[in-house]
Amino acid sequence: METRHRIDRLDHRPAIGRNDLLIGVWLRSAFAGAAIAVAGVVSLFDPSQGLSVMTAITWIGAGATFAWLAWQRAAARLDGPDDDASTTPDSARVVRERPAARAQASS
Repeated sequence: METRHRIDRLDHRPAIGRNDLLIGVWLRSAFAGAAIAVAGVVSLFDPSQGLSVMTAITWIGAGATFAWLAWQRAAARLDGPDDDASTTPDSARVVRERPAARAQASS
């Protein structure tokens, strides 16, 4: 019984770092950009909105561009290095063997 370790539930929570927060911000920004683009498309088909054609095209272009750029930033954050991860390379973690002690030459 004394050799068993207690499991502390608080130690097993997933670590939420800055990287996860930024991914969420960029994904929400992509959704907002897509919503602006859709609003531009809707205003093209429904002229009662009172927007000019150039304004609607500007909304479509700006919203689609912003959505695409935000999506790319979120994907880069997902594929990039984790800010919370250790910066020690795997090769430095390998335990290297010490060279064998050489015997003294007898004369």
